[in-house]
Amino acid sequence: MKRKKTSKKPEKKSRGKRSPLIQVQKRSYVGGVLGAAAFAFCAVFAFWGMGVLFAPLFLLVGSMKLNLPRIRWNYLANLLWGLAVVVLTSIMPNAMVSTWPQDMGWHGILNALCVTIVCGVILILTARFKLSVAITAILLTILAIANGLVYQFRGNELTPMDLRSAGTALNVASQYRIEEYTATMVYVLCLMVLLLFMAFALPSFPMKKRNRRLVSVTWVLAMSVVLYFGSGGIAIRNWTNYGTKYNGYYLNFYLGVRDSIVKEPDRYSAAAVEDIAQDYAAGETAAEEQDLPNIIVIMNESWADFSILGELYTNQEVTPFLDGLKTNTIRGHALASIYGANTANSEFEFLFGDTMAFLPEGCVPYQQYVQEDMYALPWLMQSLGYTSQATHPYYANGWSRNRIYPYLGFSERTFMDDYPNEDILREYITDQEMFEYIVDKVKNKESDQPMFLFGITMQNHGGYTYKGPNYNQTIWLSPGRYSKRYEKAEQYLTCLHETDSAVQYLLRELRFFKEDTIVVMFGDHLPSLGNEFYEDLYDKEFETLDEEVLRYTIPFFIWANFDIEEQQVEGTSINYLSRYVLETAGIQLPPYYQFLKEMEEYIPALSAKGYYSKSQGCYQDLDKAEGEEAEWLNKYAILQYNNLFDEKNRNETFFGQYLPGNEE
Repeated sequence: MKRKKTSKKPEKKSRGKRSPLIQVQKRSYVGGVLGAAAFAFCAVFAFWGMGVLFAPLFLLVGSMKLNLPRIRWNYLANLLWGLAVVVLTSIMPNAMVSTWPQDMGWHGILNALCVTIVCGVILILTARFKLSVAITAILLTILAIANGLVYQFRGNELTPMDLRSAGTALNVASQYRIEEYTATMVYVLCLMVLLLFMAFALPSFPMKKRNRRLVSVTWVLAMSVVLYFGSGGIAIRNWTNYGTKYNGYYLNFYLGVRDSIVKEPDRYSAAAVEDIAQDYAAGETAAEEQDLPNIIVIMNESWADFSILGELYTNQEVTPFLDGLKTNTIRGHALASIYGANTANSEFEFLFGDTMAFLPEGCVPYQQYVQEDMYALPWLMQSLGYTSQATHPYYANGWSRNRIYPYLGFSERTFMDDYPNEDILREYITDQEMFEYIVDKVKNKESDQPMFLFGITMQNHGGYTYKGPNYNQTIWLSPGRYSKRYEKAEQYLTCLHETDSAVQYLLRELRFFKEDTIVVMFGDHLPSLGNEFYEDLYDKEFETLDEEVLRYTIPFFIWANFDIEEQQVEGTSINYLSRYVLETAGIQLPPYYQFLKEMEEYIPALSAKGYYSKSQGCYQDLDKAEGEEAEWLNKYAILQYNNLFDEKNRNETFFGQYLPGNEE
């Protein structure tokens, strides 16, 4: 007999009570353990009240499980949690360096994008939303903490290039100790751990893995485009903690990566460098039977010669001594790559003989490209028998000089703490005190060894709005000659008047010094006094490139306490100046400076603003160069790239023979 089939009706789902929105978990001991750990952590740093706050919060979160009624609420809960983690991660670096964003606006959004892009990449790999957010937060928090420690130890932020020397940093880490921690640091760290722990209370992210990866790829690509174009006009900041304060650390870190990528010039190869080197050869270091003179180079902060813009009407002469300096003097004007800021870039151009024209806009080579011994003027001077010294009456960590100078060949470095700090104008050590310090160094050096000293003044640094006891105004702009009163300009000119007296003292002290001595002084950039002042002085707007470069033109002089041929240099650029110094000292030009001297015949001036075209009789952009001018610019770019970026193939003729360990 056949059995009759019985049809089973589906059982109806029980219509019991729906699970509560917040469910108390049976196992909450993890929250208790973390709460106790948070309390102990805060107690170690003497922030007891904070520990009392966090301990119950961890216990509460560990006891909680969200049961949301709809899938869309699951999405929303996870995304809101992820957004909270992203925001906290974005501001974490500020807590670690004890500074807060200066109303960053768009910069703040770009920082959050940086965090989400990292999260998106990890999500592509793991396909797990909460895990990806957690890994991103942990990795970037470690980076933020490392930045905070590096800032405490070194006075500058952690840069992408620093990661190349991470092994060295670990070797010396035991020599440092944390000197400062704040309640904010501890608070933000505990809050981050609490947020990550909260993920266990959330429902699962409902999206399928394949869809998660697809959305992540789309997000990463789209936001990378936004980041690339949205940060195009933003310059990296590498002064102390300004990267974190003004750009946001993650954006500033990205800008460091962006600017560290320098493409090889056209036709670049080690063989191409060697082909150029064939035309140049090293000769004797000095003229026969001539002792090498001491060389004192001073890069004077914001030194300007306004006569190139127009006549300056003031109650008295601002720089009467400098204006009348002619005997045994070479003087002129040089094109700089910067205006109003970024002193280190003029320093780079002088010491390296290189130009900012071939480097990314807004970069600071000192902090992005110099990570090891690299050819520069101080190494050359040491190879000639000089002692190479550097001095700057301000903080050692400014532009990372305390870290960079040994790589350039400065065997001795002195900074603000080495000065008496007795003569202050506004908030800075005066040029007079610095020059007295230099005179003492020169007169008390070993008599059998010439000195090369590179100094950077601080007295005339902006801004020019100081009101206090260490300032007595002596220069006023003549009323009626200008459209308004420019108080910043008057303060700057008052400071410059003091520089004039200090230079007179310096040269007077060295004029009858028993050893031949050369003093070189040039400005790093013009002071930032506002467009209105410069246009009023120039009596029109700066419209053409020829007019614009006037605000990038600095004065210089080379003076000797022995007979040299007086000369007026109509126009050059800072990258060429060291060649003039070597020739004045009677030093046979090394190959690289032979190249620069020959190139100057074709390209008289060159900077990040452009170059002077002899064929066109005006300044123009580099990409407009043609014929011989284009050929010389390309050869220069090839040599500069070889020195800065191709350390494995660094050319011996031009660079390698002067570095330590390579001397013949």
